[in-house]
Amino acid sequence: MSTIVPDLPIGLDITVAWGEQDLFGHVNNVVYFRWMESVRMHFLERIGALRSHAEDGIGVILASTTCDFKRPVHWPARLHIRTGAAHVGTTSFTLAYRLTDVSGAVVAEGTSVQVMYDYTKGHKVPIPAPIRSAIETLS
Repeated sequence: MSTIVPDLPIGLDITVAWGEQDLFGHVNNVVYFRWMESVRMHFLERIGALRSHAEDGIGVILASTTCDFKRPVHWPARLHIRTGAAHVGTTSFTLAYRLTDVSGAVVAEGTSVQVMYDYTKGHKVPIPAPIRSAIETLS
């Protein structure tokens, strides 16, 4: 088990769509989770978790996710979202997320816990060595 101070190596630029706003005129909170999912998928691709799932049936399953909203976001904002490993355990790892606007101000921060899961056998498994190594190298 290791704790990593994340430098959040994976990033995406986001352009806020008009339809992502809610009745109150700011981006609806569910959209932040979609943005975190998008950058998470890039992270999972980089560490080989998507390939492992396709080839061996060993992938990740999302155990939890959080988001702390720091300030409202309005159309036509451009944002940058970053993620990286904050903690690596035996069967799971935690990603940290940071969303910033063009000025660099933090608009939201969050986390997600991914559990390595054998989709064929239907239970969690230890993080495979190649994936663990890729997480630690990337972070």
